[in-house]
Amino acid sequence: MQTAFFSLAPTHCNRCHRLLTNPVSISKSMGPICSHKGKTSMSADNETYTDLTLFNLIEDGIILQRDLQGNVLTNIPHLVTHHSPTGFEFGYAGSGPADLALNICEMMLNRLGYQGEREKCWRGDCWRRTFELHQAFKFKFIAGVDQAGAVIPYAEVEAWFKEHIPEK
Repeated sequence: MQTAFFSLAPTHCNRCHRLLTNPVSISKSMGPICSHKGKTSMSADNETYTDLTLFNLIEDGIILQRDLQGNVLTNIPHLVTHHSPTGFEFGYAGSGPADLALNICEMMLNRLGYQGEREKCWRGDCWRRTFELHQAFKFKFIAGVDQAGAVIPYAEVEAWFKEHIPEK
């Protein structure tokens, strides 16, 4: 699986999952905005998070796993923080699951081409609609996940978002 993933030409940003069209961005697997963020605030902030990013394709599902120390492993990029200063979690309805849901919502709205007003968060900002949806998403998909982990099917997540965002 990993070999196949790394041999494919990336078409979406590894951080925000927006479609990449510039050949330089495609070769870096990251757009210029996310690349810039990685050089500034994200590198310092990420040192405090206990969650780790997997580079599996999101179309394979939202992966929620734990390493041997119990840290969360997921293929969701840490784009914004509002609830938990230590990182993502799952399997209950706390601040870590809320931030995981917030980041999934932000990523999905980006992927679906959503445009709207932005909302300031503790670290970063997100679509206002992301903020409006993330708690409902947390209770639907994140809070009930087994502590050992799971894979949430991408098709189910995409269908949920298409029901919850306005038509263009």
